[in-house]
Amino acid sequence: MMYFNNDIKINKFKNESDFKSCLICLLRADSAQRWTNDLTSKNELFTLGDPTDTGVFRFKLDTRKSIKENFYKQWKQDINHLYFSVVECPRDDIFEWNENMHKEMQKIIKDMMCKHYYPILIIVHNDQPRDFCHFHMVLDYIDPDQ
Repeated sequence: MMYFNNDIKINKFKNESDFKSCLICLLRADSAQRWTNDLTSKNELFTLGDPTDTGVFRFKLDTRKSIKENFYKQWKQDINHLYFSVVECPRDDIFEWNENMHKEMQKIIKDMMCKHYYPILIIVHNDQPRDFCHFHMVLDYIDPDQ
């Protein structure tokens, strides 16, 4: 059973400001943001070393703000090879993540890595109970010919 759309669009950041805005949205680092709600602290943030050994973290607002600032400082000089993508589950009968969705996400991540796009930030947004399940990736493209 497939949960996610196979048509995954990879988008380039326009500039540093676009990158920062994206991080604010992904991490829900602004309490006034329209998507932020009581469930936001349940969103899952992933770190990736070995894709089979993924750490999953959930953070309160102050910590999300700090992560956003640190992540921005660490990566803003690499904006020319950073990309982002959103992967949606278009099924209208699923609003909560399950174990099989996580497994499918791992396969999508491995496929991205085979195309030389390495996820440096993965966020599962499950704080919109009446919206499609989806996850976001910030990707570092590493040219194999360089």
